[in-house]
Amino acid sequence: MFNNILLAAAVAIPVTPLCAPILAEEVTSPKPVSALAAADPTAFVGGLGSTGSMPPSMALHEKAVANNIACRNAARSKFFELGGKDLSPNDSNAQWATIGNMKAIAWCRENRVVISVAGYNYDSVAEVRDEIAKAF
Repeated sequence: MFNNILLAAAVAIPVTPLCAPILAEEVTSPKPVSALAAADPTAFVGGLGSTGSMPPSMALHEKAVANNIACRNAARSKFFELGGKDLSPNDSNAQWATIGNMKAIAWCRENRVVISVAGYNYDSVAEVRDEIAKAF
C-alpha cells in the first residue's frame, strides 16, 4: 500500500520547466575530454599499439572441431607455440592471446571454431590466422 502511495505521488508531480532543475541535477564530467582527443583514430585501436597512420587489419576463419574441450586445448597449445602471452583462462570457450603485436582469438562454439586475428599488416595477420587454423 505504501509503495502505491509513493508511486501515485511520483506520477502526480507536475513536469514543468520550473521543476526540471529540481528533478535532475546538472552533471559535469570530472575530467573534460577535448574534441581533438576524441577524434584521435588511435584511441579506437589503442590495444594494438601505435603504428602511425596504418589502419588495423583483421582476418577470420571458421572450421569444424570435435568439441569445446579439444578446441580449447588445441588453441592454447598453438598460442603457446606461437609465443602468445596474456592468454585467457584455460576453461574459457573464448581463447585469446597476444602474439607479437597482434591479437588472436579462437572462439570454440559447440562443434565449430571461429578464429580471428587483428593487427596492422594484413599479410602477417593472415599468416598467423592460417597457422592457428592448422591446429584444428
